[in-house]
Amino acid sequence: MQLELTPVWTLIAALLTIGVGKALNRWLPWLEAGNIPPAVTGGLLLSVMLAVVRHAGWIDVSLAGDVRGVLLLAFFASLGFAAHLGRLATAGSAALVVCVAVVAAIAAQNAIGVAVARAFDQPPALGLFMGSIAYLGGHGTATAWAGAAAAQSLRGAFEIGIGSATLGLVLGGLVAGPVAALLMSRARPSTAPAAPAAATEAAPVREPAFSSDRWLPSLLWLLLCLGLSPWLGALVERLGGPSLPAFLTALLTGVVLTNAADALRRPLDTEVTDLIGTVALRLFLAIALLSLDWMALLDHLPMLLAAAGLQVLGVVAVAAAVVFLLMGRDRDAAAAAGGFIGFGLGAMPVGLAVMRRLNLRYGDTPRALLAITLAASLFPDTANALALAALFARLGQ
Repeated sequence: MQLELTPVWTLIAALLTIGVGKALNRWLPWLEAGNIPPAVTGGLLLSVMLAVVRHAGWIDVSLAGDVRGVLLLAFFASLGFAAHLGRLATAGSAALVVCVAVVAAIAAQNAIGVAVARAFDQPPALGLFMGSIAYLGGHGTATAWAGAAAAQSLRGAFEIGIGSATLGLVLGGLVAGPVAALLMSRARPSTAPAAPAAATEAAPVREPAFSSDRWLPSLLWLLLCLGLSPWLGALVERLGGPSLPAFLTALLTGVVLTNAADALRRPLDTEVTDLIGTVALRLFLAIALLSLDWMALLDHLPMLLAAAGLQVLGVVAVAAAVVFLLMGRDRDAAAAAGGFIGFGLGAMPVGLAVMRRLNLRYGDTPRALLAITLAASLFPDTANALALAALFARLGQ
């Protein structure tokens, strides 16, 4: 029996999936401690159940794809709105060190992923889904690139990306703390002053975050970003550049709009656009994971585990050799290295959770917290997207 859900029922299924995930996270506290998003826990469980009933020949559920596409574009536009490059430039040398480490991690993760794919006789481009797409990018980035034209010929790209991103969340939480504690034991006392805060004007008095007076302008900017992004993609092609996926042009359009607004001293309300992007991402992930093909994932399990082990070594090496050394080998540098491992393998909440635990044990590290928060919020998504577009073009996909 085939059951095709309408867009409304697809959204209902996504919301129910998130609800199931929240219940699972409450029931199994280690999921919450590992910062596993409810959309992921619920999506993985329900996708297994759907796979079982599909294999038994009882019912085959298909979801509306148009809804997922719109949610994806909204999420990446919100990422672009958060990329205030002027704030990053004034955040101090520590944040710039983290940016250098991000570039090194992108290069290392993709080199590892491509090497593992070749070792298992898979297309080299498939290795990008075991590289920075999944680990530095996460579930949303993995799902986005799996649907891009560049990956259409890569069998199992979506499942490999989702599997790698899930492994990264778990490994980031497990590895970051012990490595940072080891670096703390070898660190010298922090003597460097805290990194200066970004120069900002006095924040205007605003309505509450759920006020329609704030949401309506933010929705206007978001929709304007989605409307302008195809023009940006066409302009890049006309200038001889590569054909960019729609989500990447949405992100870049958001970067242009938010920095133009900053230059005109009329900053966008990114608190609201971030909230819209978060809602879009949670719904998007739930819909995407409900479509997960478990048989394709299990077929590639040895390759995924091999890549995950090497990715841990690569991110730890970058954290120690770049973040810890260049930030001065003090306690702030050790804490920043732990936070970098957390978000370099898993996600930003993992990195922040690791740093909070380190601060409780070793004392506050404000310079590290500022550097990781600013650099990880403003730089990796844009840098990763641009690097991946170039790598797909180079690998012939």
